[in-house]
Amino acid sequence: MVRVTKTVPERRQEIIDTARVLFTENGFDKTQISDIAKRMNVAQGLVYHYFKSKTEMLYAVIDAMADEKQKAMETALNGTESTALQRLITLLSVKLDSDGFGKLIPSIASDAAIIEYCSNKMTVSAMPTLLSLIKQGNSDGSWNCEYPEETALFILRGFSGFFDIAGASNVKSEKKQALTNIIVRILGSPPNQAGKA
Repeated sequence: MVRVTKTVPERRQEIIDTARVLFTENGFDKTQISDIAKRMNVAQGLVYHYFKSKTEMLYAVIDAMADEKQKAMETALNGTESTALQRLITLLSVKLDSDGFGKLIPSIASDAAIIEYCSNKMTVSAMPTLLSLIKQGNSDGSWNCEYPEETALFILRGFSGFFDIAGASNVKSEKKQALTNIIVRILGSPPNQAGKA
């Protein structure tokens, strides 16, 4: 067997990627460090060299997932020349799309510290994008939000329960519509504007 030498960042990322797959497939509680090492075909000690514990690895997985979600939101909004309301609908669609968080949450739901970390990470990573969008909406008349920063924080903290919207596509659509209407109303949009969202 030929030994594959990887740089420290490459190996660390490989561990994070493998842990992410196993955490979402089997659940955090049912995945052991030995499972991760076996999937990577490396010694268990190598994994411990990069991460002191499975929980430390989970935090790295959460960080990676939050960064990916933020990049997806920025990509969806880049080059979009439209009103803030239209951009908000695009942003919410990306934010609410199924991702690994929805599959991961049930296996970590009993750990309040980890759930709080997830919530904080998602809030911090999405805050600049949402705040910019709220300010654009104030400028283009999509809404009249008197407290942009506080409102952005309130909206993002409200997403804590919406890491993933499960169900049939018509149910997902209804949930997205309801959430969009709630957010547009929070932003100070006229009632008829919220209905158009």
